[in-house]
Amino acid sequence: MFDRIFRIFLAILPWSVLGTVFFGSKLGIPGVSFFKEIFLVLLASFLIWDFWKKRTLPKFDILDYLIASYIGYLVIITLYNGLWIASLVYGGRYDFEFLVAFLIAKHGSMLLTGTVSRYLRIFLISASFALFAGLLVRFVFHETILLHFGFSPNLSNWSFGGTPPIYHGIDRANVKRFQGIFDGPNPAAYFILVYIGLLVHHFRSKKSYHFLVGLWIIVLLGLIFLTYSRSSLIGLVVGCLALVVFSLGTIWRKYKKESVYIVVFLTVISGLFYLRYEGTISQIIIRSGSSEGHFDRAITGLKRFREHPMGQGLGTAWPAYRYVMKLSDSPIYGGAIEHTEDYYIPESWYIQQLVEWGIIGFVLFCAIMATIAWMILPLSPTFFASFVAVLTMNLFLHSFESVYISLILFLVLGLFIGKRKKKV
Repeated sequence: MFDRIFRIFLAILPWSVLGTVFFGSKLGIPGVSFFKEIFLVLLASFLIWDFWKKRTLPKFDILDYLIASYIGYLVIITLYNGLWIASLVYGGRYDFEFLVAFLIAKHGSMLLTGTVSRYLRIFLISASFALFAGLLVRFVFHETILLHFGFSPNLSNWSFGGTPPIYHGIDRANVKRFQGIFDGPNPAAYFILVYIGLLVHHFRSKKSYHFLVGLWIIVLLGLIFLTYSRSSLIGLVVGCLALVVFSLGTIWRKYKKESVYIVVFLTVISGLFYLRYEGTISQIIIRSGSSEGHFDRAITGLKRFREHPMGQGLGTAWPAYRYVMKLSDSPIYGGAIEHTEDYYIPESWYIQQLVEWGIIGFVLFCAIMATIAWMILPLSPTFFASFVAVLTMNLFLHSFESVYISLILFLVLGLFIGKRKKKV
């Protein structure tokens, strides 16, 4: 049952947003967005039952102790600051649910009868169809078709408790940002980065597919560009640089010619990009108003950390703050900043860690991410690059708030690490 539930979960997660919006908003089924937590509870229950039957305990390593310390500290500092159920439930859902999923996959890998490749195939097939559906939405049926599934007609505008808009734009640039069937352009870029790393890993030794996979990757890179997600483009560059640095010997021995082709291709694409968007490049890339807002909110977050260096607890910063802190629907201009959204959105997952958990939680979180990255590097360099790209995105965004993508990422990370002594 654990194996079957795990496979089903991997298959339906790429469709999470479309399904949740349709069944929740369009059909009015309450609580449908919590299906992910139901799957996690089922997986955890069967895993615990298996250990109980065998009268054994899981074998713990440094990652287990780090994650347990991290979650334990989050709970303690939350209770210490006088925050209770809402903070623990909603804050935990965003801040450490993906780490719980990681532990379930890591320790449950012994109950997964197939190789890693078999589970990757399930995800990649489902994710490929989801991305193809996104292409149809953008280039064939256009985004208005999403209105029939319950998406919002309020372009570029999301309201708490509402559904995602059919697309986002950029002020004064006259562009539609690609989001497919996901809940925004940044999550779409996050999803594609994870997908590319797993796709390349899965087909790394299937030379007969390399040409087709290469063409598909070019399309995917185009979609990342069409999201106009600056953080994902920076993440993509950093992830590729990390891959090159840690695989330099292999690249030099085996892929010198291919590397030259890639550099030439990227140079040509960069030139075409400049020619196509020369007149609006500042609105697309620089976006002075947006960048200034990001910077100001980040500074506010750092000031909050300085005032409470040990942390303020779950739900005191984005994204869970809306369920915990009661604000007016409209910002109070000219009033105290504590009454505005800008106070609670630091625009960085790492600054969010500093606000909510203080220096101890921040160090533990960074140690967990670094340990996972180090473990995944020898198992899959390309997936390692994707992971580094996502961690880089989180410098500028709260990317991990996209729960369904974070669950995919950390379930597969747990799968890789749990089966690291077997064929991957």
